[in-house]
Amino acid sequence: MPLPRAVKVVRRTLASGEVREYRYQRGPRAEREPPARIVAGSVGALIEAWRRSPEWADLADATRANYTIYLRSLTGLEREQAADVRRRHIIALRNAIAVARGNGAATGFVRAASALWAWAIDAELAETSPAARLKPLRKGELAAWPEAALADALTQLPEPYRRAVLLAVYTGQRRGDLIRLSWGQYDGAAIRLRQGKTGAALVVPAHRELRALLETWRQTTTTTTILAAPAGGAWTDRHLSRELGARMRAIGWPGLTLHGLRKLAAVRLAQAGATLHEIAAIGGWKSLSMVQHYTKAADQHALAQAAIVRLENVRVTGKRSKKTGV
Repeated sequence: MPLPRAVKVVRRTLASGEVREYRYQRGPRAEREPPARIVAGSVGALIEAWRRSPEWADLADATRANYTIYLRSLTGLEREQAADVRRRHIIALRNAIAVARGNGAATGFVRAASALWAWAIDAELAETSPAARLKPLRKGELAAWPEAALADALTQLPEPYRRAVLLAVYTGQRRGDLIRLSWGQYDGAAIRLRQGKTGAALVVPAHRELRALLETWRQTTTTTTILAAPAGGAWTDRHLSRELGARMRAIGWPGLTLHGLRKLAAVRLAQAGATLHEIAAIGGWKSLSMVQHYTKAADQHALAQAAIVRLENVRVTGKRSKKTGV
């Protein structure tokens, strides 16, 4: 029997391969049927319970936002019983995301799903996790900016983008923290902030060149935030990323992100002789291994250069040095 014109049919393929059919009434909102209730014990119920929990409230704003985005990938399983979801279902979703949006997004989904089921196990709402110990897919790293790219950005980008680049490379902070920095957080000597991702409270001394820039910018500012979008007002995360990426691509540097300036800041500190702990104190890194990862190129270059200097000093004529025995 044909459906009334007021009924819309939507078919969805679940991770298991089963096709489900959903029917919705068209027409004015007041005439529509109320949405289906969340099924007890379902994946949808699990997600809602997590979002109402104090553990969810304790997450950083950025983490909650990321989890919310990635958990949307579980929409096809919302009415399925959480206990029936298997590892193969999560892998199938991960692989589909990798094809459509890349390995980074697929790994983000797995992390969100792992966090959901880990919370559920702790709350005794699940016994096992279908996402436990799934290895992340390999993904390309966000590259540190070459010094040549920085030089081109500072000479060719319009002022709003140039300011973002300068503030990033002198402070080593993340994009979200940079766009939220207000003039009240700068006292003329240092910038004080609490990082959105980690919650770490930092006092970042301002480099003398940054201090001079900040004093110049303050004289013409019309916003409470240090950085402002071209149209005035504060940047949003995605707007700044999209626009800066497009501007850098236009001047011959595709693929560079604002996060690459955070890496460049770490590299510059390493090249200046800063210790791992000193670099971590500036950028707010909790893991020294992450700082080592960011600065390994700088360390390699410095060590290699020192080795050649040592070789040049001791091996002058091809004879063994009396001093070192080399």
